[in-house]
Amino acid sequence: MIPLLVTGLLGSFHCVGMCGGFALALGRPGRPPWRQVLVQVLFLFGKASTYVLLGGLVGLAGAALVRAPGFTAAQTVLAIVAGILMVLFGLQILGVLKELPLGSLFGPESFYGRAVAAVTRARHPAAPFVFGVLTGFLPCPLVYAFLAEALGTGSILGAMGVMALLGLCTVPALALVAFTGAVAAPHLRSWLIRVAGVVVIVLGVITFLRGAFPDLMHLLH
Repeated sequence: MIPLLVTGLLGSFHCVGMCGGFALALGRPGRPPWRQVLVQVLFLFGKASTYVLLGGLVGLAGAALVRAPGFTAAQTVLAIVAGILMVLFGLQILGVLKELPLGSLFGPESFYGRAVAAVTRARHPAAPFVFGVLTGFLPCPLVYAFLAEALGTGSILGAMGVMALLGLCTVPALALVAFTGAVAAPHLRSWLIRVAGVVVIVLGVITFLRGAFPDLMHLLH
């Protein structure tokens, strides 16, 4: 759990580059401070809700595989697959591999883009929450890495817990952007993101070894 917490906190600076502008866009001049805080809380809660939902879905798939009759090696398979995926996504965070080409699905003219535009124009009290929910679906290698770890749990509640932790870890950096308009210097942020990528790769290797060579991991432990 601690390695995931560290990864999430370091990787949250990657989220700043993608979601920081959204947090800033929710600010309204002249709005009372309590209202500003409430809007950001709703936004962050909506974003975390999407992560937990996605975690529940991959956890459901993992749990179904584990409980499948005759599939006694399911936990091993899940660990191997999760480990490989985490290494790949860690390499994406480092910039060694290109991120998945999903831009066309989230562009201004896409269904997603039109939905976001409609929510940003809305003045309903629930609009910040819905905005956060939509933001949570944006393609992000850090989210993919946590989803891979969530899949490896083979448990619905375990997977949801992993993704809830990610949602919690993104709060400090995005809140700092929202209320101060700035975060760590670009070079420091870049370094922290690289460290997060390395940690994801290490966790991926450990997860893979746990599935492929359980006896070796037990001996090392």
